[in-house]
Amino acid sequence: MDKGIYQDELEMANHEKAIKRLCKEHPGQDDFIRENYLELLRPLSSRATIRTYLTIFVTREVKALISKQKH
Repeated sequence: MDKGIYQDELEMANHEKAIKRLCKEHPGQDDFIRENYLELLRPLSSRATIRTYLTIFVTREVKALISKQKH
């Protein structure tokens, strides 16, 4: 577990589920999704006092990146 990103195993599992869900929604983008998800998560994770919605924020940003990539 990367202590720099995740507070505990449950948080790590939630982010992994979000990554897998994005990969399922956007086949063939697995590496792009994982790399960008973690890159976006790192700075947010280090500053966040309330971590409940991090998966939502990061997922939204990754979807925006995917959309930009397609256009």
